[in-house]
Amino acid sequence: MVNPARSKKMATALLVLATALIPVTVQARGMGAEYFKNTDTNNDGALTKEEMAASRMQRLGSADTDKDGFISAAELTEHHAAMMRAKQDKHFSGFSGRFDANKDGKVALDEIKAFDPPYFKNADANGDGKLTQDEMKAAKGKHHGGMMGDGHKGGGMMDDGDKSE
Repeated sequence: MVNPARSKKMATALLVLATALIPVTVQARGMGAEYFKNTDTNNDGALTKEEMAASRMQRLGSADTDKDGFISAAELTEHHAAMMRAKQDKHFSGFSGRFDANKDGKVALDEIKAFDPPYFKNADANGDGKLTQDEMKAAKGKHHGGMMGDGHKGGGMMDDGDKSE
């Protein structure tokens, strides 16, 4: 006899895992050189099913916090939230390194306002203290990832040349 509660739990776990594997599929299609490098543990230039399974387990195995052999939606949500907190900490480190002028571990709005970006002087080709669209386009081509300089998308201009992120 089929246990409806167990079937629902299994269906939820499979849905959660399938959703979690979407990034792996995208990465495996050529969008994640770092994923490929880290997953190809025998360095033969090809990924085996076993290497990919080991990579998935490394990323997702710890999500099963109650050790029941299933990853619930709540467990996956918490696992994802923990990964995001780690990324946020790293992002804030780069952000504060750029803007925290007095190095007190906090970024005041006044520090952001007073920030003198080093790229501005380089981009201001005619030295008039203003950037035209042409100057910005020319400067964008001189940096990896554009004016941001760190591979971010969006055309922002926050980079001071620091590639630590």
